[in-house]
Amino acid sequence: MISAPSLRAAVFDNPDPADSPLLEQLLVAEAAEPVLNQPNSPTTGVLWQSLKTEVAHSERGKALGPHTTGLTVTARLRMAQVPTSIVHLLDASKYPLISLRIHNGRHQTARVRLTSFVDGYSARAIDTIEIPPGKEEEIHHLPTFFPERLATLTEICRASLRIQIDDLDGKTEQERTFPIWFLAKTSALLHVPDPSTGLPRNLMSYLAAWVTPNVPAIFELLRSSAASLRDGSIASYQVDAKGVVAQVKAIYDALQRTGITYVNSVLCFGPIPGVLAQRIRLPRESLTHRSANCIDGTVLFASVLEAASLHPAIVLVPGHAFLAWETTEGTNQWEYLETTLLGSKSFDKAVEQGRKLAQRYQELAKTRPGSFVQLPLQELRAQGIWPME
Repeated sequence: MISAPSLRAAVFDNPDPADSPLLEQLLVAEAAEPVLNQPNSPTTGVLWQSLKTEVAHSERGKALGPHTTGLTVTARLRMAQVPTSIVHLLDASKYPLISLRIHNGRHQTARVRLTSFVDGYSARAIDTIEIPPGKEEEIHHLPTFFPERLATLTEICRASLRIQIDDLDGKTEQERTFPIWFLAKTSALLHVPDPSTGLPRNLMSYLAAWVTPNVPAIFELLRSSAASLRDGSIASYQVDAKGVVAQVKAIYDALQRTGITYVNSVLCFGPIPGVLAQRIRLPRESLTHRSANCIDGTVLFASVLEAASLHPAIVLVPGHAFLAWETTEGTNQWEYLETTLLGSKSFDKAVEQGRKLAQRYQELAKTRPGSFVQLPLQELRAQGIWPME
């Protein structure tokens, strides 16, 4: 029997996956594929723990450890791969880079300063805390990264995470560096494991950052779309559902007039084991190069819809992405569109095929949770996931 990944590649390399003769076989294979929900070993996330055999160095060069200082430090890596494209949008409480736990074994309150940063790429994240006797505190850090430095990263690279612990009462200090991965600015992480727990961390919602409705190229395309409508304007949801469809069709036709073509590319695993990533072009880049894969086309089309004050959604199924839009504002009723057909088929055909894929994967999701993921842009914006440009 052909494996689900092989079938996925065969089906979604096709510009019209809904018409692939292998689609039914793929759906059967998806349903039969084992669910990988067991965590990896969480011990890989521990960077260091200041046990009694470990020492920290005072300003006088004396060897001091928790048996002397009364402090036990545990540092856990929470994000071994930094998604440089969206790291500025992440909430440190939900997506920390590291977690630092300090236990105070003294008979008096301890004052401790915790500092972390990535050499050459970030500012310092600093917390000063007071820990009562016999208690412990945990602090989560996600340093603020320098956008101009991250913008230079076109390929995956290594960087050095530096962690420093200062005992403000005993004048002792612990400082270490650890290697981490920086992903390229064009890489989007869909899932990445938390090294501390071994469990996957879902970053799919951050695909909304690639939906960029405010750039000049998108406004120009929107103007071209409006010009083809009967009244020459985009009315958003101030018209009925039929009028909304007419606006979406006008946008589809305007994109076709740009000469954009489909480029084969299945959503795939990146260069780091266990990390699900995808290279994505920004919408202005897709327009410049007149080519797009499934996710490129989806975020491009969603950008124009959002610029038109319509409500798009990114739809993800295993190995593929396509578009949805709310048919009438506030009803949670959706229509679907296969963006890979932009270069070859009519709007009606693209809607037909998008609807077919949505129906098949919605059915699969009843027994296989996660097989159909719909990400409404309006909800994601309310969560603070803003366009990256």
